[in-house]
Amino acid sequence: MDKIDRNNQSGEQTQINSPKNGDTRVILTHEVKSSGHLHYKLNDGNEIIVFGQYHKLDKIEEEYEDGEWYEIEDNRVEIDEFYLTDYEKGFLYELEDIPKFFKVEGWGDREFNGDSDNWCGIKDEDDYETCLKKWNDYKSKFPRVTSKEQFEIIKY
Repeated sequence: MDKIDRNNQSGEQTQINSPKNGDTRVILTHEVKSSGHLHYKLNDGNEIIVFGQYHKLDKIEEEYEDGEWYEIEDNRVEIDEFYLTDYEKGFLYELEDIPKFFKVEGWGDREFNGDSDNWCGIKDEDDYETCLKKWNDYKSKFPRVTSKEQFEIIKY
């Protein structure tokens, strides 16, 4: 993030301290995978597909090089994640919630039909605490799933 480096005698900004090659920063990013189908095998032999819109908050360290910020390889850490039962609405759940409502013996593929980011309002200039607050405010908009009927299920 740019910071004021110097002011002239009248207090006006005269220079911006831009990042320099080798500078690092830690940011948060909100990853979204939409139109998800989570495949499960039930104990009775049937299979179901549960709809899930995937949301994940990652902490990333970046390094500044030649005018751009680049993610430092193998330095992404998952902070939090959840699923929604509908597209940008519905109920919040985690994968661990599925066995609480369905008698599953295992899961299979997870398929998604779109990728996006920062739906919670995170901006490039936001600091870590602001990003975390935006994530928590966004996540708190969705009530936690409490019944099997709140899931969107496709049986086959």
